[in-house]
Amino acid sequence: MAALSRLPLVIVFFVLVVLMVIYISKSLSEGSSGLKVMLLGLNLTIMGGIVAVDPDSNLAGFEYLIILLGFIISFIGLRKKD
Repeated sequence: MAALSRLPLVIVFFVLVVLMVIYISKSLSEGSSGLKVMLLGLNLTIMGGIVAVDPDSNLAGFEYLIILLGFIISFIGLRKKD
């Protein structure tokens, strides 16, 4: 029963992650600098790490997906030519 009470929160975070992926792919196609993309990835990694360490958060593993997404975006920004 406790897992069902957290379901709306998990859905909201999932929608936010999907919107971030759409925004990031749009910004990459518009030609933003690699440094900005790297900083966005680092911010996502730090935010996911803070949420993962918080003992009161139980987002069914989405914290770790946010961290992984941050690492991937940081790597894309590192590889991007200005």
